[in-house]
Amino acid sequence: MFQNMEYVYEVYKEKSFSKAAKNLYVTQPCLSAMVKKVENKLGVPIFNRNVKPIQLTEYGVEYIHYVEQIMTLQNNFETYLNDVRDLKSGKIAIGSNNLCTSFVLPKIIKNFTDKYPEIKIELHEGNIFYLEDQIKKGTLDLILDNYPIDENIYEKKVFHTENLLLAVPNKLKLDNNLSKCSLSKEDIINDIHLHESAPAVSMKCFKNYPFVALYPGNDTRNRFDMLCKEAEFSPKIILEVEQLVTSYNIVCSNMGIALVSDTLIKNMPISSDLKYYKINSELTIRELFFHYPNTRYASFAVKKFIEEASYT
Repeated sequence: MFQNMEYVYEVYKEKSFSKAAKNLYVTQPCLSAMVKKVENKLGVPIFNRNVKPIQLTEYGVEYIHYVEQIMTLQNNFETYLNDVRDLKSGKIAIGSNNLCTSFVLPKIIKNFTDKYPEIKIELHEGNIFYLEDQIKKGTLDLILDNYPIDENIYEKKVFHTENLLLAVPNKLKLDNNLSKCSLSKEDIINDIHLHESAPAVSMKCFKNYPFVALYPGNDTRNRFDMLCKEAEFSPKIILEVEQLVTSYNIVCSNMGIALVSDTLIKNMPISSDLKYYKINSELTIRELFFHYPNTRYASFAVKKFIEEASYT
């Protein structure tokens, strides 16, 4: 009863026999006959042909549900076969935010493809909500992000620990005692901010200054909000943006202060117009994770990629 299921599934996706026939390189009468044959074998109709676009019947909904399960099993077996071919073929679709796709992943991908040139890498960029939606749909195999997504659904492998600091324009007039606690880009590159002896200040010291913040929902914004709450003040946010890189560039234009990661600071061009402040809160320490679904077979290529990334 699942013979020719790919033809039925194409009609379901396109909601049209003519479009599906074109995609499958068969004639429309031929496709209609194959679908009808499946329906006759089932004894119930899969499609309601009396509406436009065509829709699934209640039996069709269940049929497609089981077809998708079969397709998942087939894909898992194909992935397994790729594994036993010693990474001679296959692909990995990786998703991450703008910062990681620009500065973190390129080096990892280069090292991996040098070793395994026949593994195709696909790189997708977006916020965590888009990435999680894509991995649920099966478009992505792997996500690199700092957002803590559901551990009941995803396996989590720590890749890197990063620290959040305040980026402040030099032109912004601060209290003299506060200015003495500033760090330079060179200090960040040399990991001076990670030393216990590095000066750390309270977030409260900046309560009267304007902030550039990310839109609500991502990890950096969540931590920013918690830091302000911890310091018992409501921040003056003059601008909200989508990406951490954007907030950094706006700070370079002297518009305000932003919470940014040391990963970003180390990779952006040197700017003598900025200084950085370490905040005395554990909220500024976070980890970057590789995430992949525990409900799906993680290919050997995916696991090897994570392993190789840890050595980069």
